[in-house]
Amino acid sequence: MKAFISSRISESWLERLAEDFEIDYYNWFDTGMLGKDAFGKRMKDCQLVVVETEEIDGEMIQASKELFAIVNFKSSLVNIDVDAATEEGVVVINTPGRNADAVADLAVGMMIMAARNVVASLDTVRKGLWEKNGRRWAYTQHQGIELNGKIVGLVGLGHIGQLVARRLAGFGVKVLAYDPYVSPDVAEDLDVLLSGWDELFEQADFLSLHIPVSEETKGLIGEREFKLMKPSAYFINTARAAVVVEDDLIRCLQEKWIAGAALDVYHKEPVGNDYPLLNLPHVICTPHIGGASMDVVRHMAEIGLESLFEFMEGKHPVNIVNPQAIKEAQSKIAKHIKEGAG
Repeated sequence: MKAFISSRISESWLERLAEDFEIDYYNWFDTGMLGKDAFGKRMKDCQLVVVETEEIDGEMIQASKELFAIVNFKSSLVNIDVDAATEEGVVVINTPGRNADAVADLAVGMMIMAARNVVASLDTVRKGLWEKNGRRWAYTQHQGIELNGKIVGLVGLGHIGQLVARRLAGFGVKVLAYDPYVSPDVAEDLDVLLSGWDELFEQADFLSLHIPVSEETKGLIGEREFKLMKPSAYFINTARAAVVVEDDLIRCLQEKWIAGAALDVYHKEPVGNDYPLLNLPHVICTPHIGGASMDVVRHMAEIGLESLFEFMEGKHPVNIVNPQAIKEAQSKIAKHIKEGAG
């Protein structure tokens, strides 16, 4: 069988795949993304495609008659036409949680950076202001707050929210969370108090978002929520920009309704140097690096390819997003095995 691999992947996982497949390997990270035509040509005669960032549309799937599986090294499915895959008997395997630890680390790190004015302090040193104005000036200009004794509010207590709560356990904070879908037992195990919506915004010293974008959550947080927050509070978003009304967030920070913010996601990316929040001293902006951990490469292969091999053994991993395609995809595998034996 043939596999087209277009992703970051370790040599050990390539060797494991080579036990079952003839490998065509392309690392977009080193060489840049392939165009649709080039990608489609390389996947056309393959039984397996492993992809990380390129889009695979219905036309490309329909042209790949022998394809039985797409392993998407992403948790979301925005780059795959899942409906077309289902119609063609192709299972789609995603990798939920691949970057959960990386995002949780960044969220907690942003709380610390915001609390202690780390970015503004760095600018003070780099611009020579510390030397110019003296040691005591810097000390008084950049006094921050401690996390100990503060309240952290989490919007969403899913996988990443839970990891953030566990990381915060050693900081002496009280953690509140709003999540209508989470079990009270889960919250209790994490020592997290489930909260009402308004209460969360009113009480939090640090308000951190950990929810996906959906029709339910798009534009969920706006002027009303920002005005509920304490003037001393900080807003952290390492989730998705679309859950926030951008104009309301910009106005909130420009007019200093709250103490500050740390943002890793934006409505339009990449942002230019004219982005209105970029040069505010109480706002931290990072370039969507929440999942930019070298460990993520290992995580996504472990999640996606272990599920692939389970599927090839006749099992039904939970991260097959279109189980309706399983029967036909397994028939394709059986056909290839029979032809190979013949």
